[in-house]
Amino acid sequence: MNTKELQRLLKKYNNKTATPEEKQMLEAWYETINGQGAESTAEETVQLKNEIFGQIKSKIASKQVQPASKSRVKVLSLLFAKAAILLAIFSAGIFFYLKRTDSNLYTSIVKRQKTTIKPGGNNAVLTLADGSTIILNQAADGQIGNQSGVSITKTKSGELVYTFAGNVNAKNTEINTVSTPKGGQYHLILIDGTHVWLNANSSIKFPAAFAGNDRKVEVTGEVYFEVFKNKMKPFIVNTSQSEIKVLGTHFNVNAYDDEAFERTTLLEGSVELKRGPEKTILTPGKQASIAKSSSHIKISDIDDLEAIIAWKNGYFQFDHADLQSVMRQVSRWYNVNVSYKGSVLNKEYSGKIPRKTTAEKLVEMLHYSGIKCKIENNQITVNP
Repeated sequence: MNTKELQRLLKKYNNKTATPEEKQMLEAWYETINGQGAESTAEETVQLKNEIFGQIKSKIASKQVQPASKSRVKVLSLLFAKAAILLAIFSAGIFFYLKRTDSNLYTSIVKRQKTTIKPGGNNAVLTLADGSTIILNQAADGQIGNQSGVSITKTKSGELVYTFAGNVNAKNTEINTVSTPKGGQYHLILIDGTHVWLNANSSIKFPAAFAGNDRKVEVTGEVYFEVFKNKMKPFIVNTSQSEIKVLGTHFNVNAYDDEAFERTTLLEGSVELKRGPEKTILTPGKQASIAKSSSHIKISDIDDLEAIIAWKNGYFQFDHADLQSVMRQVSRWYNVNVSYKGSVLNKEYSGKIPRKTTAEKLVEMLHYSGIKCKIENNQITVNP
């Protein structure tokens, strides 16, 4: 079995189409390296993994797999449920890692870490119309503000909810802003019932109540919307590059300043997107990309829409992403600086990793794909 066949097997596991025998083999491999790798020397670790790799090849090829004991299956199930890791290994990562003979393996790097860099979480700041601010992760549950008849409440689950509390001035234009720092995310519900999720280092500016004939908001960073349908009041999202007009739909906007393209992806409904003189209509499963230096709107098909909003559901998910794209996401979520030592490899990575993983564990996983990282203080240094 060659590398491509092993990649196909990993893909089947992640897509939940692997046979029980194939699943057992991969889970056994993962349990072995997860439990023994850190205690072995570099040479022993490489030898162990080469042995397991050979067993996987021969057993799958011959389809002669011995059934696992009930206790072993239970242990494996608990291991995967607790870690919430869906075989978090990048494509080609197993083969790449097993074939390495470099003694500078991830185990020695992880052992040197004296501190743990925790993943991001619900962390945002609400700025009211008068300029006052509320740190939402520190605010008590319940009503935390009132904007001319609009009540602002923080729920027990950490959401921010805007509701009518009395007579609202029809000309109310009090603008609020919710912003997340690096290492933050947040979910809020606007006065019209629209749900908004902010990724790390993102923001949304909006009126406490929507007056006039439309519902306008401004965003930066990455934001996912589930817009409440109202044919009489279109919902308009403005970014630094474009205007997105919808009636009721689900879509994701990625408008980070450090990304080469602004991308709008439609999951449900339809949207009208404008960039300068150019205008287009998106349908579900389509993505519009706009380069920062161009007004041209490029439309492409997206096969896996769940991958686009994986961040909202608690995962990093990469699909043929370059190294710098992967590390930009890591930098935002863990609030760390990333630097590179040496030239950056022209290589693509695919995989799925839980965002609740610590930075140290993430570095451990990245090593399976040949991405060698070192953590010192609040800095990740990548040595491609």
